Amino acid sequence: MLLLIALAPCLFLLWYFYHRDKYEPEPKKMIIKIFLFGAVMVIPAGIIEIIIMSGLEAITSGILYIFLISFFVIAPSEELFKYFVVKHTVYKSIEFDEVMDGIVYTVSASLGFATIENIIYVLQHGIGTGIARAFLAVPGHAFFGAIMGYYIGLAKFTREKEKSLLTRGVVFAILLHGLYDFLILASTALAIFAILLIIILGFIVRKNVKKAETLSRVKYQNEQVNQPDEISNDTLS
Repeated sequence: MLLLIALAPCLFLLWYFYHRDKYEPEPKKMIIKIFLFGAVMVIPAGIIEIIIMSGLEAITSGILYIFLISFFVIAPSEELFKYFVVKHTVYKSIEFDEVMDGIVYTVSASLGFATIENIIYVLQHGIGTGIARAFLAVPGHAFFGAIMGYYIGLAKFTREKEKSLLTRGVVFAILLHGLYDFLILASTALAIFAILLIIILGFIVRKNVKKAETLSRVKYQNEQVNQPDEISNDTLS
């Protein structure tokens, strides 16, 4: 039962984002591969977090400690490893052929990471934690990944702005993840703002997914008449 509670939200969100890729769906084997790589990244991220957090505990405490581990330890280590998975396994693949793929693959890596993390937390703390994480932490991982993935997708097909778009995606994901962790860890009262943050991120992701879907539709239509596809500057705004 606990395992089902841990797995269900992750698999549902993976299914949801996969099926938003309407025009040229990605190979399921590739999705599974990225998902598993994301899951494995829990190990190095966890080791780094434990080492740095142990050091910080010796020199600081309280709200400053929470701020530092949220924005400078947990968020960057986790989001950078998710980025590493996508950038070094599928980014240059022929399968990555539309902006929407950036979202799908990065969400897959993020949910792989979230799945292992969720199993650990739920087995340690029980059903209540599993239910709370199903509505907060798991969607959070997916949304951070979707936002980063949108910019990864734009970067793949906007060579003149590739580095700046990649950087923007990673920075946004780290800042949003850091803010979420800070709100959750700082105090019970601030947790309500974490809920609000997840809701807002849901709307942002929905908007980005629609933009990516529009680009995919244009690309698909252009291919039907053998025209090159381009990303206009208006789309990047």
